Order: sequence, then structure tokens, then C-alpha cells
Amino acid sequence: MSKIVDGLINLPPWLVLLVAFALPAAEASIFVGVVFPGEIAIIVAGVLAHAHKLPLWLVIVVGTLGAVIGDSIGYEVGARYGDWVLARLPKRLVKPEHVEQGRALLRRRGGWAVLIGRFTAALRALVPGLAGTSRLPYRTFLPYNLVGGLAWVTMSALIGYIAGASYKAAEHQVSLISGGLLALIVLVVLHQIARKSQRVQSWLARHRYKLPDRWLTASVLMLTAGGWLLAGLVQDAQGPTGAASSDSRLLHDVIGYQRAWLTPVARGITTLGAWPVAYGVVVVLGGLVAWRARNRVLPLCSVALLGAGQGVRLAISHAVARPRPPRGLWLTGADGYSFPSGHTTLATIAYGLAGLLLLRLLPASRLATVLVSLVAAVLAAAVGVSRVYLGVHWPSDVAGGWSLGVGWLALATTVYTLVRLVRLRRSANRLVPAEAAPEPQVVSPAP
Repeated sequence: MSKIVDGLINLPPWLVLLVAFALPAAEASIFVGVVFPGEIAIIVAGVLAHAHKLPLWLVIVVGTLGAVIGDSIGYEVGARYGDWVLARLPKRLVKPEHVEQGRALLRRRGGWAVLIGRFTAALRALVPGLAGTSRLPYRTFLPYNLVGGLAWVTMSALIGYIAGASYKAAEHQVSLISGGLLALIVLVVLHQIARKSQRVQSWLARHRYKLPDRWLTASVLMLTAGGWLLAGLVQDAQGPTGAASSDSRLLHDVIGYQRAWLTPVARGITTLGAWPVAYGVVVVLGGLVAWRARNRVLPLCSVALLGAGQGVRLAISHAVARPRPPRGLWLTGADGYSFPSGHTTLATIAYGLAGLLLLRLLPASRLATVLVSLVAAVLAAAVGVSRVYLGVHWPSDVAGGWSLGVGWLALATTVYTLVRLVRLRRSANRLVPAEAAPEPQVVSPAP
């Protein structure tokens, strides 16, 4: 693998760009991804973008097109020839009932399977064909394919871009990310199997165990991931080592994209993370929830969580005491220490809570949940990027703000879920079936 990468890095830039299109396209269409992961070509193209041999935006566009087109071809192959292939496989290896269960699962939650599968080398080449074989509608497949392809290519290109000449370290980093996501998927699948297995449920009942709630499991995983990343960034920011060692180079690369028309846009976006705007959005939506839904607890808890999260951010900031970038790079005002980014932390927590409040006002539907979550994530991401663009934060400051914000929301969700489960269990224990009262005997009057 290392020799192949060394060969790619020495190719002409236009040829590397062509490979960055062709290799992701071939992953699922002709199953090349089973042998050779496509992110290698994207990383190498990102390294060349760092050396100013290729535009970074062009790498992302070309790689995304290759990934989306290749997965679409894999989907069509599965839709047309998947049954033919499955019919010729030994029944002892692929049981028909298992195939039908897999198709039913993809029909129910296929879009998320396509999105998550994009980030795992073990599934990336197989999920599109399986989605076609399972008759997942293409109108459902395509949006998740687009979002997953764009996110995966952007992540891989940025890792190569940040790593610069150390492309082998970048390759190892992507492998760790893919392995972590694959481990997460395996844990989720095992959890779902355990919930549906009568044997497992019987064994747990005999030993007085109970599987954790689905929301509790997800929130604990997010809390662990956010806390782990934040702890690593805190350590790097005090060095600076690790991720923080690339801050100066990446900051100047981002500043190189400054344009006269883009700077006012960035200043407008960054105000979305200022405390008057963030608190204002939460307070207004909280007031609407209190008025329309007659729920005052959620709005009050949301404002309290936002304030407490900001307090934790200030404590970390004073403990690390990291100075900001040189003042000559600033395009907007700023005060206080640099790590973690206050605007980014506040935007992540505030718009996460605002999304929760907004969902209480909208009709319950999966589409509304997805759209509101996507808007909240885009706003938090845009505020973080604007802070680097305006020169007032190092990139790892923004990453720390995202980590703290996500971890804080996950902590609140975990505590809420635990309290709710404890209350439900206490209510169930207090609920004693009333004994049937004896029927009153009717005595006929004496004649």
C-alpha cells in the first residue's frame, strides 16, 4: 500500500485528480473498494492541494462526483443483477429469510445505512449494491448518497491538506476513523439484535439485567466521542502538539481565501454565534413552546443549559489560557483567550437546543427531524469556519468548540434519559394491581 501511495504522490497533478475521480467511482461500481480504499486517492490529492498544485475545492468537487456516480452505478448493478447473484449463492451461506430481513431493514432505515456505510471501508463497496438489491427507492438513496459522498470526500481531502507532506500519517488517521465508525456500527447492530432476541431477553430477565434505552445508548456514545476529542485537543493546545501543530499553516491557508465580497458574509455569519443572538433564538423559541405547548420546563432548562455550557467553556478557556492568533490577522473584534472558540461552542449548544424547541412546535415527522438537525449542524459549522476565516481563532479552537458543544448536548440528553427511566421504573414499582372487589350481594326484601 505504501508503494502505491508513493507512486500516486509523484504523478502529475492532473493525473492525480483523474485518479481521485476514478478510484472512488470504482469502489462500489466494480467493487474495487474491497481491495483498495478510495480515500487514499483523495488524501493524495489533498496533499497536492496543500502544495498549491491543485485547488482544494476542485479536489472536493471531482472526488464527490466520482463517489456519487460510482455508488449510483453500484445501486443499478444491485437492482438489475442482485437477485441473479443471490440465487446462485449457496443457501447455507445466504439464507433467503436473512436476505428478506436485510431488505426490510434497508427499506425502513436504508438512507442512514447508505450514509454511515460511506465512512467505513468494509461497507462502502457493498452498501450501494445491497440497497439496489433491496429495492430501496432511488429517490431515497440519492440524497443520502450525495450528503455522504460530499462529507467523506471533504473529510479525506482536508486530512491530506492539513497533513501536508506527512501523507502516511494522514492515511493512518483515516484508517482509525473508519475503524472507529465500523466498531460503532457493529455495537449498534449487536444492540438491535439483542433487543429483538428472545433468548437474550430471557437471559437478561433471569439475571435482572436490562438493555439500555436507545436514546441513552446514542447519547452516551456521543458524550464519549465528544469528551475524548475535547481532551485530546486540550492537550494539543497546551503543547502545541498533534492537531494544534498544523494550526498556523491551516490558518494562513484559510486566510488566503479571503475576498472583499466574502468578508462581510463571514462577519454576518459569525454574529450568529454571539451571545445576544444565540440566547435570543433560544429564549424566543422557548417562549413559543411555553405559550403553545404549555411546557415551561423545557424552555427554562434550555436557557439554563446554555448558560452552564458557557460557564464550562470559560473555565476551560482560563485553564488552558491559549493566546489568539496575531492581531494583525483579525478582521473582526475579539477578546478573551482563544481555546475553545466561544462563538463556536455557543452556536453548537444554542442551535442544538433551538432545534429541539422547534421540533416541539412542528408536527412530528422524520423529515422535520432530519431537516431541523441538518440546519442546526450547518449553522454551527458555518460559525466555526467564519472564526478561522476572520483570523481570530486557530482551527483547533473551533474543533474544540464543536467537541465541547456536542459533548454538552449529549451530557444533557444522557442525564434527561436516565432521570426519565428512573421515574418510569419507580412508577412501575408503585403500580400495584388492585384486588377485585367482591360483588355486592343484593338482598331481596321479605315478602
